[in-house]
Amino acid sequence: MVSTENNVTIGSQTTPMSISQRLYPNLDDNTTLLMHCSNARFVYDLGLEQRNLWRKDRTAKINYPTQAKELAEARQAFTWLKEGSSAVQQQALRDLDKAFKNWWNNPAHFFRPTWRKAGDNEGFYVRDLSVRKLNRNWGEILVPRAEWVKFRITRNWNDIETASSARVTKDRSGRWFVSFTRPAPQIERESTGAIVGLDMGIASSVTTSDGMHLHMPKLLSPAESQRKRRLQRKLSSQQKGSNSRARTKLSIAKLAAKESDRRKDWVEKTTTQLVRNYDLNVLEHLKVKNMVRSASGTKENPGKNVAQKKGLNREILNQSWSFFRKRLKDKANSSGVVVTQVNPKYTSQTCSVCKHCTRQNRKSQAVFSCVACGYQADADINAAQNILAAGLAVTGCGGTPQALSHSDPMKRQPLEEEVA
Repeated sequence: MVSTENNVTIGSQTTPMSISQRLYPNLDDNTTLLMHCSNARFVYDLGLEQRNLWRKDRTAKINYPTQAKELAEARQAFTWLKEGSSAVQQQALRDLDKAFKNWWNNPAHFFRPTWRKAGDNEGFYVRDLSVRKLNRNWGEILVPRAEWVKFRITRNWNDIETASSARVTKDRSGRWFVSFTRPAPQIERESTGAIVGLDMGIASSVTTSDGMHLHMPKLLSPAESQRKRRLQRKLSSQQKGSNSRARTKLSIAKLAAKESDRRKDWVEKTTTQLVRNYDLNVLEHLKVKNMVRSASGTKENPGKNVAQKKGLNREILNQSWSFFRKRLKDKANSSGVVVTQVNPKYTSQTCSVCKHCTRQNRKSQAVFSCVACGYQADADINAAQNILAAGLAVTGCGGTPQALSHSDPMKRQPLEEEVA
């Protein structure tokens, strides 16, 4: 139910939040950080290989305690492994153990753990956290074997100082980050009483039931997009493993980092505004993984309109619907806002006024015109209003979702009172 109190203070002290800051290691620290990343990845992959080779007929089980014991023995046998941090390597095994438990407990949501790759999965945890503030803009974190490493302060220092752990990562463009983990504080928020349905799309990234179209800006300028295409063509003709290919990959990664940063910036700002303005947000339960499946088919049964489907898949991924949904839920959980998801089936073909459902209602991609009652509206706004109605019924706040859950709405004829 949507709260009607003026002030709502909701949020669990155990809900974790992450505070990411840019890390600036010197040359010596950079070498040490890369060693920690390499060791953590090696231990993780070796532990994963052990678990993959295990069979049910074996009496000895493989878990974190048994693998941690073997790690201690390996550190005594191999000097290069002993030179690294035992805390970093043990945490890699804890990550692996947690990944398997998540997969066992919820296989519908979590995938089976996979290998970590050099260049893609560069990172490690710092458990015994120690930080200090140098001045208003700079702080330092104590990293094992690397001493104090500087980072830029862009968030509240109290949030950083009270963090329980941190993760150091390196992205593909060569930038280092440190993400501090701490319990999410309780957030006091004034209730607005407003509710909204959200229709996710491509022409309009998000359309609200009250008539707003929210557009994600272009992630790259025309010049940047042209340069990225030119670099990708250049990459395809370069020899694998060469230095020139590595430089080209780094240039592409820097452009991709710009895209990612700008996408995240828009998602963060938009979700914050939605949580601030609405007490109830209703989303479509979109299965993005199924939507972006390839249409290539097989050699025996080749797919149709493969190029068009590939372009559509690219646009869907660029909109980052899953990340948008995740951040909206995360912020709602700590601010007392309700977020619910409904089945999107037939929301674009159903009239939000008379509930008549037929594909003839969609005159075009942008225009909705009901053949039963004559109601005309923007197709995305009409769909968002249907999503809101279904969400209200789900949360027990009223609504008329019967047309949306009809077994076969194409066979449903308009009622006499609807036509009149």
